[in-house]
Amino acid sequence: MATNADKKPEVFVRKASGLIRTAGTLDVLIYNINFTSIGLLLLFVFLLGPAFYPGASLPWAAVICVIAILPLALVYGYLASAMPRSGGDYVYVSRVLGPAFGMMSNWNMTMWWFFYGGVPSAFLARYGLAPFFRTMGIYTGNTALTSIGNWFTTKAGTFILGTCLIILLIVVFSLGTRTYFKIQNILILFAVASTVLTVAVFINKVPAETIHAFNAHLREVSGKAVPSAYVAASAKANGYTGLAPTSIFWTLMVMTWIYLNLSFMSSSAYIGSEVKNARKLQLWSMPATLFIVGIGVLVSVLVIDRAVGYNFLAQLGWADPAGLGLQSAPTFTELAAYVGNNIWIAFIILFGFIFWSYAWLPGQLLNGSRNIFAYSIDGLLPRWFKQVNQRRFTPVNSLLTMGIASIVALGIYVYTDLFTTLVGIFGFILSFILISISAALLPYRLPDVFETSAVNQRIAGVPLITIIGVVSVIAQGFMAWVFLRDPSAGLYGHPGMIVFNVVVFLSGLVVYYIAKFVQRSRGVDVALSFKQVPEE
Repeated sequence: MATNADKKPEVFVRKASGLIRTAGTLDVLIYNINFTSIGLLLLFVFLLGPAFYPGASLPWAAVICVIAILPLALVYGYLASAMPRSGGDYVYVSRVLGPAFGMMSNWNMTMWWFFYGGVPSAFLARYGLAPFFRTMGIYTGNTALTSIGNWFTTKAGTFILGTCLIILLIVVFSLGTRTYFKIQNILILFAVASTVLTVAVFINKVPAETIHAFNAHLREVSGKAVPSAYVAASAKANGYTGLAPTSIFWTLMVMTWIYLNLSFMSSSAYIGSEVKNARKLQLWSMPATLFIVGIGVLVSVLVIDRAVGYNFLAQLGWADPAGLGLQSAPTFTELAAYVGNNIWIAFIILFGFIFWSYAWLPGQLLNGSRNIFAYSIDGLLPRWFKQVNQRRFTPVNSLLTMGIASIVALGIYVYTDLFTTLVGIFGFILSFILISISAALLPYRLPDVFETSAVNQRIAGVPLITIIGVVSVIAQGFMAWVFLRDPSAGLYGHPGMIVFNVVVFLSGLVVYYIAKFVQRSRGVDVALSFKQVPEE
């Protein structure tokens, strides 16, 4: 440990990764908000909640979910402040619990980001461009636009657009994170405008008004005098039995779709070496993201549920959209566009939502590349992965790896039934539990890091981060139970998929010990790398 007579003991002794700190306060906050994507969160809640979670209370689900995630947000904020380096939990867990555990936790994250690379890239076409074009076609009477919108929901349209998006993002990231942050900070203005305007048009509306607007705008394209009557009849024919009494069980189960987004408020932890003033900024930005998005979700579900009606939302989820002249069920943004009854309002709502539709993807690509970069720094992957472009200060090779893997995952997601949206979140929770344990043990395993950090507070002699870590373990264990019981999560009644999640989680151990064996044969002890926090 290096020391300086005029400063606190310096724990971080390696400082030459090639990455530079470019992300300021606004960049980091928006980066985290993007990964939670309030737009996608609301889309899933309204598209699936009323239809498949009978009697669920969406407002209470939002509140409970925020409470369950808050300890995790604090865990990430504290750890990212104490060890502000790229790689996130790879750094935290490996330095607290040991390199094998760190690789197991973070390799699991990276593998699921590989798999999930195909999900948001597919959402661009399905939930971004398709609703935009078909609604513009309905407003203008241009059937060609409606047909284009429907084409985006096809497998070919989804794969082509998703691939183009992944390639574009890899190019932007290769130009440097500063370039990306400038773009994200502009595009989020359109996304936020979409959500704010969506809520605004629904304020003081009642279901009868929403259904009237729905009928008025879909009458021509559906060829039906009363489209809402078709929706009700189709939903009943497909098995919808009507409103159910309020259910605590289904209120807990529908949290899976809220957790899917909110649990990733910690995105900036994985680009820690590129965050300015990381010790302070990381500490508060993650809890702040959780509350900002959480409040937005609560307000939105209260307003939209009242304006559209739980029953009509459920019917839309059960009805066959083909009878409406659409390839997929109308989204809540399309309903808002109908209620607004103005082409420019519709344009702003649906154009802005495009930038919510894929908002997970930038974080997955960038964070995954930084994880791979961190493995290479510690000698667990070939040096090729840690090469940094000296002009753009970005690890291009790691980015290319994430891009190629994401395109493969997109093909699997679009053309097979092997992967569903919720199925891997249980795997993430396993890592979240390990990260929370690391937070609880940080003061005892790395006392120098803890004492010289901004998170060295104690309550009755017990480190605050230890208390928060224990609470987070309990909260994440509860969420693991929710995902295991929710039929829509793809785990309940499917033990093979549970085993797959566990195998992916444990696969990092195999990677670590193979790398350790190979390096030892070369006379290198990789364990030495983990006796200090990695370079910046």
